[in-house]
Amino acid sequence: MAAQGKVIVAGGSVAGLLAARAVAHHAASVVVLERERLTDAVVPRGHVPQGRHQHLLLAAGLALLREWFPGIGEELELLGAVPVDGHGAWVYQGGAYRARGDWGPPVLCLTRPLLEHVIRARVAALPDVRIEDGVLVERVVVEGSDTAGGRRVTGVVADGIERPADLVVDCSGRNSRIAHDLATSGLLEPPVTRIGIDIGYASFLMRRSPSDLDGGFVACVDNPGTFRAGSVLPVENDRWLVTLAGVHGDVPPADEEGMRTFADSLPSPVVGQLVNRCERVSEIATYRFPSSQRRHYEKTPLLPGLVTLGDASSSFDPIYGQGMSSAALQADALKNVVQAVGLSSPELPRRFHRKAARVIDGPWRIAVGGDFGHPATAGARPRGTAQLNGYLGMVIRAAHVSVPVARAFNGVLQLAVPPTVLLRPDIMIRVLREARRSPVSSGETVQHPRVGTAR
Repeated sequence: MAAQGKVIVAGGSVAGLLAARAVAHHAASVVVLERERLTDAVVPRGHVPQGRHQHLLLAAGLALLREWFPGIGEELELLGAVPVDGHGAWVYQGGAYRARGDWGPPVLCLTRPLLEHVIRARVAALPDVRIEDGVLVERVVVEGSDTAGGRRVTGVVADGIERPADLVVDCSGRNSRIAHDLATSGLLEPPVTRIGIDIGYASFLMRRSPSDLDGGFVACVDNPGTFRAGSVLPVENDRWLVTLAGVHGDVPPADEEGMRTFADSLPSPVVGQLVNRCERVSEIATYRFPSSQRRHYEKTPLLPGLVTLGDASSSFDPIYGQGMSSAALQADALKNVVQAVGLSSPELPRRFHRKAARVIDGPWRIAVGGDFGHPATAGARPRGTAQLNGYLGMVIRAAHVSVPVARAFNGVLQLAVPPTVLLRPDIMIRVLREARRSPVSSGETVQHPRVGTAR
């Protein structure tokens, strides 16, 4: 069947670009409307403050990108993206380092502007796909009434001009104008869950040499404890991208002395050692994330002709780095539903949002469950959170000494396998047995890597 129908994607973020790719072969035309003025330079978009902070392309997201854009992994590496795996990882969590070894496929460390730049070029090259920049989507056009066959979204109003569409995909972020306008008018007001974590970031780039950490990377989360976190990831152009974070007002300072003091306070000294060893080559950028937020479109009557994807649907604690890969999996769900029912089907929104909810559930439970480890976290605690956190604590301790447990845990964090993998009998037996051997349980002294001689 020939592709037919027009799709408008509101927002040219990673979520919007992947949504455009997902429907490209099922529509006669796809237009992505991006509010920013885009350039050929690899720089953060102005309205994406988190673009200056760390982003990981997790295994699940990378696998989809490789499928949709053949050769993109090699292209990103050619441009400087750094593949990292469990052999070079120094991940400190729960009082010790995760056992290094085979954790599964590597992930790519790179800056978000580079990733967006490459994906945007790939999407723009697709037949019948057009990206328009400097265009602000103000609202959707809704026609019909409840007494005349129901309402339907038939397009958008952008910069005061009405643009018709058979399907509108809202990828305009957590502060979506579309979502706000529909909720205010009473046309579409899904239940919203917010979990107050008030996380603050400070990030900057440093010059990187191979001897700094022997080609590896370091990440540290002081949980249980202060919940302070820091990580140093290799990115393109021989640089380290450092991100420091704290929650509930305990945020890293943006001045040089305060930043170094914060890095030195982490239980793994490696972050502070690298910060003090390497030359900083950028300003210190800060970002504040007040709460994880989820609009439950799967729990409300929907408007035909409109679906919502990415941060406009759910945005959770960025410390876990799952946002972009979650958006990719949601885009894949959209592709499958469009293929099954067509762009114009009134069934599309309901079927898509049910699938998307299942995609979101995993990373949402991981992020929100972890956030509730802090007593100041506010919001509705999901049922079973205490039991889940108790078991995950054992998983983390077992992962200190067991590579198979570390691999299973990493697969869940990478969204490559469902969280239920951790409940498989063989994994549970390992967790119960190996957690007792953790340095935390046995009282052994934790050996920290030395910067410059990591192996």
